[in-house]
Amino acid sequence: MNDFFIFQYIDNINLKKTESITVVFVNQRKYPRHKNLIDELESYFQSHLLTDKLIIILPAYSSSEIKDYFNKDIYETFRRVPGFNEKYYEESCSVYQFGVKGEYSLCNGKDIERFLKSSLIDFFKYLERHGATKIFRNRGGLVESSPDHHFVFPSKKHSEKFIRTGNVLINSAEIFFIAIQLLERFDKASSIYCDTSSINVLPFAIFEIKRRFGEDFDSIPINSFESYNVFEKKNSSFKRDSLVIISSSTSGNIIDRLIKKRLAKRDQIIVLFFLGKKKKFLQHEENIVCDLTKDLNNFKNGFDIFETYPDYDNCKLCKKFSRPIEINSDVFLTVQPKVKNVTLKKIDAPKYLSPFMHRHRAKKEKDNIFKTYYRDTVDNLGNYEVYIDSSRLLELLKSKNASKKFKEKLERKINTYIPANSKYIIFLNDEGSEILANFIKDNVSFKLNPELISIDDIQKVKNQNGSAIVVGSSIVTGRHYLHLSRVLRDYNKLSIIYFINIFRTSSSDYGRTTKSNLSQGKDGGQTYPIVSVEDVTCSPRKGNTNWDYEKNFLEELISEIDEDLNQELASFVKNRLEILRNNRVTKGLVNNVFLNKFNGERLSLRKGFVFWDFDVKEATAYQSQVYFTISTVLNNIYNNPIDSERTLKQSNYIRNLLSPDNFQRFNDGIIQASILRAGKLEFFAYDLSKESSLKMKTLLKSMVDNYDNEHGEALPEFLLAIGTRKLRLKKKDLKSFLNYCSRIENQLLKQYSAYLVKVIL
Repeated sequence: MNDFFIFQYIDNINLKKTESITVVFVNQRKYPRHKNLIDELESYFQSHLLTDKLIIILPAYSSSEIKDYFNKDIYETFRRVPGFNEKYYEESCSVYQFGVKGEYSLCNGKDIERFLKSSLIDFFKYLERHGATKIFRNRGGLVESSPDHHFVFPSKKHSEKFIRTGNVLINSAEIFFIAIQLLERFDKASSIYCDTSSINVLPFAIFEIKRRFGEDFDSIPINSFESYNVFEKKNSSFKRDSLVIISSSTSGNIIDRLIKKRLAKRDQIIVLFFLGKKKKFLQHEENIVCDLTKDLNNFKNGFDIFETYPDYDNCKLCKKFSRPIEINSDVFLTVQPKVKNVTLKKIDAPKYLSPFMHRHRAKKEKDNIFKTYYRDTVDNLGNYEVYIDSSRLLELLKSKNASKKFKEKLERKINTYIPANSKYIIFLNDEGSEILANFIKDNVSFKLNPELISIDDIQKVKNQNGSAIVVGSSIVTGRHYLHLSRVLRDYNKLSIIYFINIFRTSSSDYGRTTKSNLSQGKDGGQTYPIVSVEDVTCSPRKGNTNWDYEKNFLEELISEIDEDLNQELASFVKNRLEILRNNRVTKGLVNNVFLNKFNGERLSLRKGFVFWDFDVKEATAYQSQVYFTISTVLNNIYNNPIDSERTLKQSNYIRNLLSPDNFQRFNDGIIQASILRAGKLEFFAYDLSKESSLKMKTLLKSMVDNYDNEHGEALPEFLLAIGTRKLRLKKKDLKSFLNYCSRIENQLLKQYSAYLVKVIL
């Protein structure tokens, strides 16, 4: 219904004592439906108490019938409002009317001036401020982003919030309430310029008010411009007798720029809503209609100032991987992203994956080539999320533990692509590349034994007829190879062949591009053959891995808890930190990739694995192998185009999440942990979807109930994902789950969840 604007506030500024006030604002000239007014008042006061004072505001142009509703018929009007009686009316009710310039005068009832310590003008300004702020809040004028994105203003500032005045101007009574605050400013205006068309309704409302007052005035044009674009697009100043209405500002800088650029004079500019520092407000007070800013002493109903960042490089939100969304056009518009859920299927795995894993199964942990959180060189570039130990793979060629299928494949490639007239075998400066170079030398019937040369001694290579084999144990980005290819262009008599054991890149497209660049020569593309034994697409991430975040989180945890009161948790965390800190000594993580169960046992694969087309043996299905598999599957889906049916790519308007159903479908704890660790932060933004958040909460609670059996074995990993803020739920769901943990008698679970309640909620 809402034909009238009703609101309440506390006045501790203007009255002789602090009192609560209800305001009923009427904008109609005629309103024959008295019953509707009675119903609306009844509805409002069913959820609100009658306050110390009641202020009724009518337009001076209202009909005698409306004025009677609040004069001789006032008891009938308020008959359904508890507490409204003759005494209340005589002592606490005031009926005022506003005039054509927005001035207020008493109609009937108690004169509020008798209770004031300030002026009547100040009283109504404070009332108007509260009313406009109430409208702004109720209509969602302050748009807040979700954790995964933030906004870029037309001024290029970044923030997690922005003011959208278009949201505010919805209801006619509320629009008129704001409009009367501008009446006096419109007296001599010949034209109006609004910085967004969404506020054009405001000057039209003012013209309607003037018409209702019977004023004789010519219709004047109302134009729109894009606030900050005016500085680039407008070459001349606004007409001197025009008004420039700015929808909102957080600094007042736009006023200064308009004046500095000589586009407008100060008395031409109006800012509807301001939310910023007091110093800035005082500089521009005469231009601001409503100051939304909270003041703990004088305006507690206001809004806290929100932080803005001048650009991308200085934006703390961008550094937390929040996606910047530009707010542009003359209508500030952001669309709630569509949430799509992706459930993993067998078809999501690349075709090579299962045969690749089958070839490289290891009977002993020391022979396993799949590792996490490791890098074989000492530098500041960080550990790889997934590491394939090509050196170990090639070392095994000399032993009986070598993969027979891999060795056969390698030998076929060598026999097919390595020329007998090779002059040089140039190997990269890592152990695996040197082993592979020697293996090639020992397994090819060369006419003359080629010379083995390290890439560091490339100057020893002579430009002569024949072939040079560039040997590498693996490739990730191709940076070193591309550098070498430029050097070898000077050796135009040599035919270059690149022979790479494991060609691992982030995507097939990236792999094809890398091969194309390496093969370029005097004959164009494919001048130099690129031979790879194994082609793999997997995560290229190094640094800022899940284990880095885990380590930082656990180090912070152990520094904050009282170890005497949290002995179980302290012991659990210290043992885990020792593993993470010794990752270089152990050459990465293999069967300690994940947190142990609460009973201290390791997570393991219990049965068949949908992404492996071979029999699974629990003893040799190492955690790092399972993790590599899931990581590769997710990477494969992520590489699908944004417009494909199955993708995990994100856009401003589409959020592709890993469905909570995945954790029901894949109920082995080791697979659940792999999904949690291998997925990107944005894949688990369940706080974007009420349904997804509720599903996750339900699943997590069932895991708490079964923390001591197979169903809840991955619970420590889920709690860690919450602690590192990777797994996100709606706040009420997260709170419900963490509080639910406290009901379990297990001390480690209790202490762990209690810490999360402290730091997360």
